[in-house]
Amino acid sequence: MRRLLVVVIWFIIFVSDGIILPALTSLPAGFGILVFLLALMITFGVHRWVIGSGIIIAGVTELILGAYFGVIIGTWLVMAWIGHVFFKFLNIESMNENNFFGTIIPFTLFGIVIFAVGEGALWVISRLAYESGLSPSTLFRIVFSPVVIIIVAIELVVALFIFRFIYYPKNAG
Repeated sequence: MRRLLVVVIWFIIFVSDGIILPALTSLPAGFGILVFLLALMITFGVHRWVIGSGIIIAGVTELILGAYFGVIIGTWLVMAWIGHVFFKFLNIESMNENNFFGTIIPFTLFGIVIFAVGEGALWVISRLAYESGLSPSTLFRIVFSPVVIIIVAIELVVALFIFRFIYYPKNAG
């Protein structure tokens, strides 16, 4: 049941980030899958089922979007590895073991940092494997854009709240 709900949430975020959000706000889209995977990792921690589900979801997203094979999957694996290091090194527990409202800001900041690392990994993978002429300015425009950071923060808070509300209704507040 948990994995089915994860797929349903992924589909809703995929459609809203790719179609609805850009149509209503004319803001850039395409960050939803990485934000969704971040929310999955932050909520449940770095476990085998989270990494496996993330690989499957990233692969399906690559197929649907027509992205280069392995770019989103590789980015997810780098983000999961960095998240694992942060969770262990800083002795951080996943969000399901903490008070939601007390940890939403630190976990959002943590998610933005991991997102920036993930975008860097996406750029490196794309440049090394597919587009040798890819400019570093592309990466800097994404990572240092206030609009992108705000979009990622809002999407991450909403995704974390959705996961928390669905999976932990007693502790949602």
